[in-house]
Amino acid sequence: MSETYELSCDCGHVTMTAHGEPKLSLYCHCASCRALYNTDVLSATGWADDQVELPEPGDMFAHELDGKQMTRYGCPQCGMTLYGRHKPGIPVIPHGVFRKANGGHLPAALAPTLHLFYRERVIDVDDDLRKSEGGEAVGLES
Repeated sequence: MSETYELSCDCGHVTMTAHGEPKLSLYCHCASCRALYNTDVLSATGWADDQVELPEPGDMFAHELDGKQMTRYGCPQCGMTLYGRHKPGIPVIPHGVFRKANGGHLPAALAPTLHLFYRERVIDVDDDLRKSEGGEAVGLES
């Protein structure tokens, strides 16, 4: 049976849905993700466009990272980031959005499977997941 995730911002003004299994679930350590999401490590899932029902663009704020093909989208009322669109263009939903919808817990089916751009990390992570030095693990240039 395919899982359906009903997601929303903190205030409930913006909602979206994800269906099935993500294309990827990972920790990203690249400087671009750190800048776009204002975090030391991005913990997120990437989805095929046909697996997500995203809000209308006019219902969201959009912030594009200067000089990159990366934009994050969020609620204009509460300010919560709901997803981003990164090279190669897939929607990327932070794990925190799923935790919010699941009582503070990340569903087991969405657990990260690797670290991406680990060579750019600002903190070391001691776990058993694969540490990809660049983006080759998901077909991105390093």
